[in-house]
Amino acid sequence: EALVKEADVEMATVTTPRKCYRPRSDGVASVFGPKLCVLTALMLQNTGYTLVRRYSMASLREKYDPQMVLLAGEVFKLVFSVGAIRSERRELGRADEDFVAHLVHVTLRSGKMFALALIYGVMNVLSYAAIRRVDAAVFTVCAQLKILSTATLSTTYLRRTLSPVKWRALLQLVLGCVLVTVPQLSGGEAPSSEEDAPSVDPVQFAVGLVAVFTEVTLSGFASVYFEKVVKAADDKMTIWDRNFQLALYSIASYGLYELGSTTFSADPNQPGNPFHDFSAVACLLALLGGGGGLLVALTVKIADSVVKTLAISAAIVTSTLASHYLLGGPLDLVIGTGAAIVALAVLNYAFDPSPNLAAAKS
Repeated sequence: EALVKEADVEMATVTTPRKCYRPRSDGVASVFGPKLCVLTALMLQNTGYTLVRRYSMASLREKYDPQMVLLAGEVFKLVFSVGAIRSERRELGRADEDFVAHLVHVTLRSGKMFALALIYGVMNVLSYAAIRRVDAAVFTVCAQLKILSTATLSTTYLRRTLSPVKWRALLQLVLGCVLVTVPQLSGGEAPSSEEDAPSVDPVQFAVGLVAVFTEVTLSGFASVYFEKVVKAADDKMTIWDRNFQLALYSIASYGLYELGSTTFSADPNQPGNPFHDFSAVACLLALLGGGGGLLVALTVKIADSVVKTLAISAAIVTSTLASHYLLGGPLDLVIGTGAAIVALAVLNYAFDPSPNLAAAKS
């Protein structure tokens, strides 16, 4: 009997598989899977939007009102969201008679999206104030800090933990975006003498810097705020409900802005029709812009606000390369180096082998 027990122990030792340690890679898990399609679509949308806008402004030199393009994009987003809400309700077997009542209910409970639309309005005002007081190169460099502001506020406001590898990748991403975008602003031309360089008012320059840094901070906060709203456990609104709410307030803000600009404009030559010179390319821009808003919401819902910045930053590189080969845009060693840095930064972030720090702390 003792020999039989000893044999059973030996057989159990042989047949029991050993557990092998495999390092987790949360970055890989967060990129591959259903999120990959949304992130790729967002990158392609940003690339297409940039290319079409450059073609419209630089090649065709169209004279339509950019605010009307944004307004038309929000109208498209609103219509698409309404269709998605109706389709979703039909799948759940809910009556169409309650559809209008549901939209009214969603509109009345849109306070959180009103706050977000207000933040976007303040950001636009600060952006205009900054670009008038600082040169385009400084504004572009500072604007890339939205990547870090989103990550920082994500760790403080959402209690998310990022590994040192991810922080290093984000810093590389900022550097790469700066190298890609800044050389395209001046075309490599420098002032021929000190007399040619414009004089800078230190006070106005300081005001411009404060405005752009405030806009950068608000951009990061808006991203993490929207993520917290759409991912709240007690939130009964769908992502399409939230898009509907945000589109409503965006349409109202763009409409009021256009009404004010046409009513109180001192330019006698300004066209009375706000949709003057609206072309097929402008319609395509509106569709791409509205689709981008929908994809951003889906990305934040499925992934997170930091991963969203990776897709948008990668689109800067793809749009620059596509612009060079399709529209004759600039491409030199500095831009190529920046593109390589962005690609490496995205890969470093995605394939971070560090374990989940939040799980380790718990």
